[in-house]
Amino acid sequence: MKMDAINLKHTLESGQVFLWYERRGIYYIVCSSNVVKVESCNGEFVYESRPEHVDVERFFRMDDDIHAINSSIGCKDALIAYASKRFKGLRIMRQDPFQCLISFICATNTNIARVRQMLECICRRFGGKIELDGRTFHTFPSVRALQDASINDLAGCGLGYRARFIAQAVHSYAEIDVDDLVKGCYDDVRDMLLSIDGVGSKVADCVMLFSLEKLEAFPIDVWIGRVIARHYRHIAGIEDMAKFKFTPQMYRRVSSAMRGYFGRYAGYAQQYLYCYARAYM
Repeated sequence: MKMDAINLKHTLESGQVFLWYERRGIYYIVCSSNVVKVESCNGEFVYESRPEHVDVERFFRMDDDIHAINSSIGCKDALIAYASKRFKGLRIMRQDPFQCLISFICATNTNIARVRQMLECICRRFGGKIELDGRTFHTFPSVRALQDASINDLAGCGLGYRARFIAQAVHSYAEIDVDDLVKGCYDDVRDMLLSIDGVGSKVADCVMLFSLEKLEAFPIDVWIGRVIARHYRHIAGIEDMAKFKFTPQMYRRVSSAMRGYFGRYAGYAQQYLYCYARAYM
């Protein structure tokens, strides 16, 4: 596959996945119980996985019609047109839902470096080991492995208050039919995720976008909030930023407005805008 179909740096460093490692242009990604290795070799997209086969093209959503997606959102305004060209090759990844859920609960109220530390500790303590290219990787634990962990065990991974939420989320997830979440409509799946303690609107949107096929989801974090405040206030219906408070009700209203504006591929617009904000704001 031609490498211009995907930019690994834009994709993996866009805040949607945390357990990846880069060495001399080669990326190693923890994908549930496997490790995926991807690189560019003479302009080609080259990959392998251990210990089991991973459909890497599916993982990177190479089945998305990226030209149609960019045409759909790129015509909305000058900023998204620029961002989609500036970060050409960015792909939304199709992650394992369980790993994605636990990852974004860990990501609440902290930075990416701290999220990586927490997840790496969870993997070392509860996951398996894989040797690849002379390095040892720790895979993401199964639902059963974390079900057997106590809150104190989880707290030992530096999770703080998140340990209780993750313990509850693991048990809730074990009762969920993931196929129903993939097939369900955005509103129903959001409400189902919000019923899990520790899952707020932003976490629910991230899980839907990055693992449950809801490309219309529009997660809003501090970076996207800045973009909205500067460029999309009229769309979001925010008149006075000095009085703006991001309550759960406001989050839902603004997210709905942005989904309405960008349409069925609002999640791709969000990722382009996130990368733009991190680079320029």
